[in-house]
Amino acid sequence: MVEHKDCSTTEKIAMDGLRVSGNLALMEVADRSYAGERLSRMLGELAEAGVNMNLFIGGETKEEIRFACCVAASDEAHIKALMDPNPEFRTGVELSPAVDQLTLFPHRSELKILGLGLTALARARIPLRGFCSSLSAITFVTDHTDLDQAIAALEGCFGLAAETCGSPC
Repeated sequence: MVEHKDCSTTEKIAMDGLRVSGNLALMEVADRSYAGERLSRMLGELAEAGVNMNLFIGGETKEEIRFACCVAASDEAHIKALMDPNPEFRTGVELSPAVDQLTLFPHRSELKILGLGLTALARARIPLRGFCSSLSAITFVTDHTDLDQAIAALEGCFGLAAETCGSPC
């Protein structure tokens, strides 16, 4: 079991639960050329193809546009069909099949909870493909092969509600 110095097996931080969303693919893009209209066109094309994103993380610096999105693994073929005839949409794009999202639902919003989750996963040597937080949820994206170990790492730090649901949720 993985513990953080602020977490012990007898006194875990209470969470409202953990939702596991599996059977996903991760599309990552890192290229300055996606600024403005190109990104909008790509997202519009994905929407027209019926590709739903259950997570979108994005950012921009002077050097690059970077975003990642999780889609149903079954949509990977739609994405490839969109990219193959459009070289502009292939630039800087990487598709990774077989990822999972682990979403914690804290009772209260504390920045410390995100840090503890990151530390628990790092100590368990779980590679993260992405993460994000909001007032009501903290989401980690991992490779599917690391799912059981990632859940165990988070359980070592957080008291999860009895219901942990897998995909589909």
